[in-house]
Amino acid sequence: LDHSAIFLLIAGTYTPFLLVNLRGPWGWSLFAVIWTLTFAGIVLRLALKGRLHGLVVSIYLAMGWAVVVAAKPMLEHVGTGGLVLLAAGGLAYTAGVVFYKWRRLPYNHAIWHGFVLAGAALHFFAVLFYVIPWPVAAT
Repeated sequence: LDHSAIFLLIAGTYTPFLLVNLRGPWGWSLFAVIWTLTFAGIVLRLALKGRLHGLVVSIYLAMGWAVVVAAKPMLEHVGTGGLVLLAAGGLAYTAGVVFYKWRRLPYNHAIWHGFVLAGAALHFFAVLFYVIPWPVAAT
């Protein structure tokens, strides 16, 4: 179940940007794709019971980077700063996968969690500064 929740984390990170910033055809289309992949991924993960883990990790990465198809509209709606925070968070998660898969490295799982923490923090600040209206964020 723990790794099934990663699908929810990815979709949950996308959702505010898709429905608040992008809206319209791009926002709703990506919202449908990401949440469909989320539910399909959870079912797949539970059905595989730990087998084909590389496939599941590949789906995580593909979902996380799917936003590149809408890079131009994202840039228009969240600006350079927002896109930089989103990309940096994605890079942190992606770099963490290297350590997650590096089984022989001592403390690889702890190192991976450090990258996850960095990615989550970067995405938190992206939402705080580029999704939530500032009068609300300041109170």
